[in-house]
Amino acid sequence: MTRSFLARVATVVALTLGLASCYIPDNFHSELRLSRFGDWAVTFDGDLIYAPIMHDYAEGKITADNEEEKNQNIYKDLVRDPAIKAIQRIGKGRFNIKYERMGRLGKVQLSALLRRDARLLALKSAEDGTITIAGNGVRPGDAQRMTELGIGMRGEFRITTDGNVLRHNANEVRPFGQYRVYIWKVENAFSPSPILVMQREDDPQRPLEEK
Repeated sequence: MTRSFLARVATVVALTLGLASCYIPDNFHSELRLSRFGDWAVTFDGDLIYAPIMHDYAEGKITADNEEEKNQNIYKDLVRDPAIKAIQRIGKGRFNIKYERMGRLGKVQLSALLRRDARLLALKSAEDGTITIAGNGVRPGDAQRMTELGIGMRGEFRITTDGNVLRHNANEVRPFGQYRVYIWKVENAFSPSPILVMQREDDPQRPLEEK
């Protein structure tokens, strides 16, 4: 492994660490079900790659003596989240997970998958009644370096909702009874980050609480 290659790896990892999440999704299928009142349920089935450990591999800091411990520490970080229902170690900072979580957005609130300090997807409600769903993006320069190093970011994300969608950048929209399904095909790190903005309706049976 050449020094130039190691330098490129170190550079892309440093840039990746600037993202809102240290985990990169790959080979995944994820769906968010969002009601017009702000109730939601999200699933994720796929791989997560822990970016920081790549820096350690590139610099030769991962050895036969500490590799198990390093990867076990990542495993412990993931399994502490009760929304992760199943997890399988694949190797070199990559884990296959099944994630399920649900909730209800307050009047003004931010929720995230996986969590706020490891954000892949943000759900944000605002005073004006809008709900914004936004995926964590990758800057073009970072995406190019990830591609050169063979770091995948491929999958499919869907939002199923009966709400009044104001704008979105989905690749495809399908009717499903009273619902509509918004579909994003993520081909690589260059794919546009998913975004959808919906106008929430008041639920007469369950008034919103301030968060």
